[in-house]
Amino acid sequence: MTGRRGHVPASVGLLGVVAVAGCMPAPATTQAAAVRDLWTQFLVAAVLVGGLVWLLITVAVLRFRRPGRAAGNPVSPDLPPQTHGSTRLEIAWTIGPIVIVAILFWLTLGALARIDARAPGGVTVNVTAFRWQWRFDYPESGVAVAGGPGAPAEMVVPVGEPIHIVLTSADVAHAFYVPAFLFKRDAIPGLTTEFDVTIPAEGAYGGQCAEFCGVFHDRMLLTVRAVSREEFDRWVAGRAGGAASAPPSGAASVVP
Repeated sequence: MTGRRGHVPASVGLLGVVAVAGCMPAPATTQAAAVRDLWTQFLVAAVLVGGLVWLLITVAVLRFRRPGRAAGNPVSPDLPPQTHGSTRLEIAWTIGPIVIVAILFWLTLGALARIDARAPGGVTVNVTAFRWQWRFDYPESGVAVAGGPGAPAEMVVPVGEPIHIVLTSADVAHAFYVPAFLFKRDAIPGLTTEFDVTIPAEGAYGGQCAEFCGVFHDRMLLTVRAVSREEFDRWVAGRAGGAASAPPSGAASVVP
């Protein structure tokens, strides 16, 4: 009974991992697709290794579950034949995990290279986090957008083009997080972080600060809206020369 109960959590755990894998948001950027692919590769490796281990355990439990099945064993009639000092087995279970880890490490380096790759051209957006909202500046056009009380900031970008984000903080530590992008970046005062995202399809993607930054942390929301290049140009033309909306009233610090 103990052996059977011990197998239930393992089976449930495997099913839980597969179920959680299906809950991952659909990747909204080409960089997020690299994260999804890497997660899938790790999941497949985990299922194969875990399945093999559980299969061997199950075979051993079922085959030798009754006393006396290995009566010819000189050590004990209740134990199966014992094998000691198998060099081949020791080499196999030493080299096998090393090869698996090496392959996963190589796949991770490839995914990181795709995520951190910088592409020429595109649109640059200077993202400044402050308590408790966001400001988006487009240096090429002079457009600036800042969130206010009850009005989260919206970043408008063209689809299919690299979006070069320059991230910083005006006061305390924040984090730029859009779930559909499948990664986040910290916004640290005095430190500039740069990364690219490319959104292949039009749509609006909600985001938030993912680093507790104070009493109104839960209000620090944002939206990234990807539109066609024509619509983006019209949006820029309509906002060019206009002032950015004011930061939230009562904020501990404001964007200079």
